[in-house]
Amino acid sequence: MNTDPEFTTETHQQTIDVATEFLHTLGRGDMETLMKLWHDNGRLEFPFSPTGEEPVEGIDQLRSYFEATQGYKKPYGFSIKAVIPAANPDCVVVEFHGDLIDTRTDELYDNEYIAIVRVRDRRVILFREFFDSLKRQKHAR
Repeated sequence: MNTDPEFTTETHQQTIDVATEFLHTLGRGDMETLMKLWHDNGRLEFPFSPTGEEPVEGIDQLRSYFEATQGYKKPYGFSIKAVIPAANPDCVVVEFHGDLIDTRTDELYDNEYIAIVRVRDRRVILFREFFDSLKRQKHAR
C-alpha cells in the first residue's frame, strides 16, 4: 500500500488508520462495527452515480442506507491499492478494488474505486466514492 511517509504527520496516520479500518470493515460486511466508525454527522456521496443517488447524511440515514444494502449486496472484500494523504491531515484519498455478490442474481460485481475520506474525532465524516459508472449501471436494478 502506498502512503507518502515523507510528509505524513501523526494526524495523517490517524486519518489513514480510520479510513483503512472503515474499508476493511465494509469489505467484511460488518455493518454494526461500520456504524460505530461513522461520525454522527457523516455524509456518503456518489458524485458519478448512474442513478443520480442523493447524498446520505446523518447517522440515522446512513444506518438505513447500509441496512437496505444488506438485502442485495454481499461484500467479498475491498483491496486497498493506495492511500494518499492530503495536505489537510484530516483527509485521505484511497484507491481500492471491490468485490461483491449481487445476492438476487448470484452475479459477481467488481469495480475500481477512488474515495475521498475525511475524518473528524477519529470517525468518518465524509466518504465520497468515485467508481466506473458504466460498470455500476450494468448491475443497477
